[in-house]
Amino acid sequence: MRCSLFLPHAIVKQTDDPLFLCPWDAWRFRVAYSLLRALCVLSALCVSYFRMLFSREMHADIQFMQEALAEARAAAAAGEVPIGAVLIHNDAILSRSGNRTIRDCDPTAHAEITVLREAARLLGNYRLAETTLYVTIEPCSMCAGAIIQARVPRLVYGADDPKGGAVRSCFEILSNPCLNHQVEITSGVLAADCAAILQSFFAERR
Repeated sequence: MRCSLFLPHAIVKQTDDPLFLCPWDAWRFRVAYSLLRALCVLSALCVSYFRMLFSREMHADIQFMQEALAEARAAAAAGEVPIGAVLIHNDAILSRSGNRTIRDCDPTAHAEITVLREAARLLGNYRLAETTLYVTIEPCSMCAGAIIQARVPRLVYGADDPKGGAVRSCFEILSNPCLNHQVEITSGVLAADCAAILQSFFAERR
């Protein structure tokens, strides 16, 4: 006897052919095939689940980046370089700001620094665990250092800064293996909008 290998079932047939699958082999074949189908279904479910999580996270990233863009526009209206930032804690905005270097006569008052300071004050802790920082432009070396010191777990930014970015453009501070804290980075969220605000701001001043 031999076994027909047509899927999904292995059917045992009587034959004089010396090459055959006995009933036990046919049963094992059915079990193996059933397990394979179950794994395929499980894999499809896992892919769908992670796609859902990714879609939800991307939606949140866009939503909060739009809030950072609103801060950038407010900064531009005040005559500041239009960069905005928001810090998220427990899925809500904890602090928000645009650049304030001119208004505060403070060279360190970048949008990122301002929101980190305010968030630390509100939480009563200089370590900002379980937060995400959204900023319209790739942070500079000063802001990247502050992100490390605050132990911010995740950074989301819009456009790269080829002349001063310290995430990947000029330096790679946040992923430097020599440091005792590395940051999860998502870049390019609403990058065109973030870059356009800066380009328009400087074009009007030429």
